[in-house]
Amino acid sequence: MILFDAHCHLEDDSFDTDREEVLARAREAGLIKAVTSPLSHEEALKALSYFRGSDLVSISIGLDVGEYGDEEEVMRTIELIEENRDEIVAVGEVGLDYRVASAGGPSRERQEEVFRRFIRLAEELDKPLVVHSLWAQRPVLSVLDEEGVTRVILHAFGGKPSDVEFAAARGWFISVATNVIRSSNVRSVAEVTPLDNMVLESDSPVLAPDPRERNEPANLIHSVKFIASLKGVSPEEVAEITTGNARKVYCI
Repeated sequence: MILFDAHCHLEDDSFDTDREEVLARAREAGLIKAVTSPLSHEEALKALSYFRGSDLVSISIGLDVGEYGDEEEVMRTIELIEENRDEIVAVGEVGLDYRVASAGGPSRERQEEVFRRFIRLAEELDKPLVVHSLWAQRPVLSVLDEEGVTRVILHAFGGKPSDVEFAAARGWFISVATNVIRSSNVRSVAEVTPLDNMVLESDSPVLAPDPRERNEPANLIHSVKFIASLKGVSPEEVAEITTGNARKVYCI
């Protein structure tokens, strides 16, 4: 099987002691590509230093929603994306997170304003958008629809069946994480997502099949088999279709 991890965080400090071993296990599991998504200016510089020119790992630069209140950090991230437009395959993850707003972080209004700026940047650069939507699935979909975005990866999406239908009708991709094995919510999303609109992600180092363990891209082999059983098709078919979808949206 040929696999594609559509979203992970391989620059994370938890991989500093064994990053090369993690990448070797990914290759052994059949991965041809993993898209890593740093969430700050500092992490983006780290990812660029590690993975620029890698045949296995591509980079998508975004910003944690919790940092949207810091205009300097927003501008530094936008400038870094523009400066490295030829080195990255997407913008994101970016989006809305109402849990952050309810905990005293950037307000919903500020989040939406910054999110729209990143959307327009992605469109300007002709890059797909990797979208975070925790506690804000329907508002995220509404903003994307209003902005007329066409190339979208809804990272670790947890919306209702009607939200999945809304996204699929617009040709957007639903990214199913490796915690599908243990999460009833993620499982319900996978069940209703057409394979033609599905990509797979690990979200490493989090969302592991076993919550007690650090996640890594090689674990996609487990979610492929689980999703195949849900869909009543072979793991090879799930792998082929989702890998093709990821290559299409990322133009890889």
